[in-house]
Amino acid sequence: MEVHFTPDQEAQLAQLATEAGTDAEHLVKAAALRLLEDETYFHVPPPELPVLHLGAMKSLHRRDIYDDVR
Repeated sequence: MEVHFTPDQEAQLAQLATEAGTDAEHLVKAAALRLLEDETYFHVPPPELPVLHLGAMKSLHRRDIYDDVR
């Protein structure tokens, strides 16, 4: 697998790798493996939007308000 970075990104990675005392390739590989190990990173459900209960009126969901704005 190949990953391509812009020259600016490569410079930033080289700087981070130098500060960490390793090379950029090892730094990127370690970061990618950490993401794969952290299953919660990929499986976080979106937060539930609140529902406003307005008595005699029907319940009003927050997304109903914002859908009208668009």
